[in-house]
Amino acid sequence: MISYYQPGEKIIVMGDLNDDPVSSSITDVLHAKEKPEEVKPGGLFNPWTAMYKKGIGTLAYNDAWGLFDQIIISYSWLNKNQNGYFFYQPHIFNKEFMVENMGRYKGYPMRTWDGNTYRGGYSDHFPTYLILLKKIN
Repeated sequence: MISYYQPGEKIIVMGDLNDDPVSSSITDVLHAKEKPEEVKPGGLFNPWTAMYKKGIGTLAYNDAWGLFDQIIISYSWLNKNQNGYFFYQPHIFNKEFMVENMGRYKGYPMRTWDGNTYRGGYSDHFPTYLILLKKIN
């Protein structure tokens, strides 16, 4: 694997990657691993893979969930015995007020527009976030 950063650096790759955690752009190009113990120095960890494999996602299309909205982190975030912040948990922010409750998109993220019809929602994707912790002495 080619590393484009120094192994001790804390890197975060995040956004709508337009691919799922199991897509080749993530697994073969970024070499992001599903499990923290698989990640080597200079490597990347994708905390969303396990959720995606359970059918959890951030957007829905044709009644199938996708998880395009990912936050991928470098190896250095995984060490819980450090002075700085470390990775704790991934989350999808999908509160009830953000979920469509009727019509053809029922259960999907509540979008702002449905074609030319204003729906008043937030997005057709749920946002993702990570919880990072820091030990206090």
